[in-house]
Amino acid sequence: MPANSDLPVRRPTRRQDFDYSTAAIYFVTICTQNRRDLFGAIETARMQPNQFGRLVQEASFELPDHYARLTLDAFTLMPNHVHGVLALVDPVGAGLRPARAANHHGLSEIVGVFKSFSSRRIAELDGSLRGKVWQRSFYDHIIRNAQDLKNVRRYIFPNPARWEFDQENANRKKDLAEL
Repeated sequence: MPANSDLPVRRPTRRQDFDYSTAAIYFVTICTQNRRDLFGAIETARMQPNQFGRLVQEASFELPDHYARLTLDAFTLMPNHVHGVLALVDPVGAGLRPARAANHHGLSEIVGVFKSFSSRRIAELDGSLRGKVWQRSFYDHIIRNAQDLKNVRRYIFPNPARWEFDQENANRKKDLAEL
């Protein structure tokens, strides 16, 4: 791409010094393209998924069926994004040595498959959304310890109740800290 291009320069969002196929717990946020509310609405502080939202939930819950090393610890659906806590574990082998997995799938691949599965199902219902469900990248945070995991869970589970102040909500209210 020419250096004088008008396109924004994308910075890598993943840590360059970390192997994302490593056994670890990851907090992930994935937003819809243009932050479009596609998955339902928040009513009385609870997410009410529409048909697209239910397809996204199904796709997330099916991921461990496709990746033996993956455990879905937590998942929260919002109108225009999802939060998930995914754990990649090393398989246990005979004796004290862990078995070497034939294929160590990384976090980016797993998120890509999730986006693909859910996008394809949504496009079957509404062809105008083909290729227009998810934004290009995603946010991730490597969980460092038990307290960090507890804090992440405390953030994502009540997320629907805080929707009116959520930065991903185009109609959000400003809280006092932002004024």
